[in-house]
Amino acid sequence: MEWLAAFSEMAAAEQKSLLGRYRLMDVLLQKLTAMKTAIDESLTARSPLQRYDDVEKDLREKWEEELTAAIEAEYRRQRTDLLAIVQRWLRDVWLIAIAERGARNAEQATASTKELLNFPELAGTKQVAQRISAKDAVENLQIIEGTQRLLHTNVQEALALEVGLLKLHL
Repeated sequence: MEWLAAFSEMAAAEQKSLLGRYRLMDVLLQKLTAMKTAIDESLTARSPLQRYDDVEKDLREKWEEELTAAIEAEYRRQRTDLLAIVQRWLRDVWLIAIAERGARNAEQATASTKELLNFPELAGTKQVAQRISAKDAVENLQIIEGTQRLLHTNVQEALALEVGLLKLHL
């Protein structure tokens, strides 16, 4: 929640400049780097490589390959979960944008959508929703879904995230 709150606040800030978008991307990349480091440390500590020093070269190489594959698989799983959280936040932006266009006042809009929101306590959500149209909010959801699909292919992660975040309407 702390990370999402920081991401939400950064997205709520004026993102007209390219530099602002890259700051938003930096927040995401820092989180992903911290996740990968934690996964690497955790799985390496539990690896048989840490317990057995005197093993045959072939077995050691096999364990190293398995460890590398396990780290990458867990990282991809957690990355998908993190982007799903961003997607749920963007869904909240969309719901608020729809409600505010159809409601007579802001209080009515907030009351009508509060039960549907994943993260009602994040102030940045409403700020972004007030700035963009419902159509742009739906397009944001499509962009993040497309980015997730790209990340399941052999595309370079940083490039896919950069393109996706630069396309978002915030």
